[in-house]
Amino acid sequence: MKKHTKKILGLYLASAMSLALLTACGGTSDPGGESGSGGSDGGSGDGQVYELSLSTHDPATSNKTIYFQQWADQIKEASDGRLNITIYSAGALASGTAALDALRTNVCDIAWIYPPYFSGQFPLSEVISQPIGVTSVPQGTQVLYGLYEAYPELQEELSEFVPLMMHTNPTNKICSIDGYPIDSVDDLQGLTFRASAGTPSDLLLAWGATPIQMAPGDIYQAVERGTVEGYIFDWSGIVSFGLQEVTANLTTMPVYLGPYFLMMNQNSFNSLPEDLQQILLENSGLDASMGLAWVYEGDEREGREICEAAGCTMIDVTPEAEAEFLSYGEALLEDWIAEYGDRVDAEAYVADARALAEEYAISMDEVYATLDEMGL
Repeated sequence: MKKHTKKILGLYLASAMSLALLTACGGTSDPGGESGSGGSDGGSGDGQVYELSLSTHDPATSNKTIYFQQWADQIKEASDGRLNITIYSAGALASGTAALDALRTNVCDIAWIYPPYFSGQFPLSEVISQPIGVTSVPQGTQVLYGLYEAYPELQEELSEFVPLMMHTNPTNKICSIDGYPIDSVDDLQGLTFRASAGTPSDLLLAWGATPIQMAPGDIYQAVERGTVEGYIFDWSGIVSFGLQEVTANLTTMPVYLGPYFLMMNQNSFNSLPEDLQQILLENSGLDASMGLAWVYEGDEREGREICEAAGCTMIDVTPEAEAEFLSYGEALLEDWIAEYGDRVDAEAYVADARALAEEYAISMDEVYATLDEMGL
């Protein structure tokens, strides 16, 4: 995949353009509020170099990883070299499914976390995975920040860590091996599919399939060996892990998208002097998240092109079949409201999420036009 290295630093400015396009509300650079007490020097600047580690499960060649490196470089420059963040890609410190434990136990200072891997631990953030009208990463990113600013309950859900970025992945699709094209719910009966925990696994169960969880890096071998008949993933993820080489069919209907967080260990944050804490937060938050959101959308568009060029069959289901697929999601949303009503006013929370989704709605034509303007 082409790399956007020359564009990525500019995305902090480009995200301002995207916010204008989406009629943004203007976020805070510190999504977690008062996140730490600072070091013993009181923020005066002690001249010491502080080393932090960042774990991501994406390969080093991924544009998301490149974006994190550009972000780290920007922070290093802003701190006059006093804050150095080393990126450990491809699960070198922790796989995607182990990242949360690694963050909690200080195996890494910062980790890119996909909450659906950790069933039941971030339920309020996973409302974004429900059928609330989110269809793109920039839109979903705005919805997450809007909910975070409005609901102390969501802030509490993430309070164990310092959130640096919040965004979503692109809409995931149903992907299958040769001999198992998926045109309808009936085609999934009795099949085994890889999916993350939470909404995608719940959907597969409702559709009559058997979901199993595994790290993204393990999907290739499982598909190649026929251990699974398919998986649910976005196009950019497919290409990041080379899955277009072993995937025959891609059902283009959007299934769901999920939240992503770049989070920091609270103790690691507190160990920094206050001036470095402030630099870190000023270079994070909504603008940085929106930059990453547009990188993700650029990857997604290119990912589809690569999958098509690799010979994957694109399956467009009929409107009737799509309506049947999506009807199961509405039923799961009712279950979600009932299950988490003790944590938040769930009906109001869902209503606000839908209102935010409508406020920041953007068509795919507008997404592609913005990507073209950015050169992504």
